[in-house]
Amino acid sequence: MDDFDKWNVLKKSLHVGVEKPQCFPKCGEVWMAHLGKNIGFEQNGSGSNFSRPMLITKKFNNHMFWAVPLTTKQKSLDFFHNFTDPNGIEVAVILAQLRLVSVSRMRRKLYELPANQLQEIIQKLKILL
Repeated sequence: MDDFDKWNVLKKSLHVGVEKPQCFPKCGEVWMAHLGKNIGFEQNGSGSNFSRPMLITKKFNNHMFWAVPLTTKQKSLDFFHNFTDPNGIEVAVILAQLRLVSVSRMRRKLYELPANQLQEIIQKLKILL
C-alpha cells in the first residue's frame, strides 16, 4: 500500500469521529495535526500518522482554523519565519502554506507562542497576502 492509500485510510477514520470536537485550539497555539499526504510541493505530514506541527493563526469557531505548518528547516526566504520554540529547537513557519484546517485534524497541543512572536508572524502573513 503506498502513502496515498495509507493516508486515505487514516483520513476516513478521522472523518468518522467529527461529531464533537475533543479539543479547542486557540490562536497562537502550536498543535500536532494530521496534515496528510499531499501532492507537489505542498507540506506533508510525516510518520505513520502523517502529522506535523501547525500554528493556529486565526480561529473562526471551535471547528475551523487558519493554520501554518512548521518545519525544522530554517530558510532565509520572505515566506518563512524562523524562530526558536520554547523547547530550544530552531523551527520555521512556512507562511506560504497557510491553510484552512478542521479540528478533526488536531491531536495534541505542543506549546503556545508568546504574544509578540505571534503578532510578528501574523504581520508577515498580512504582508505576504
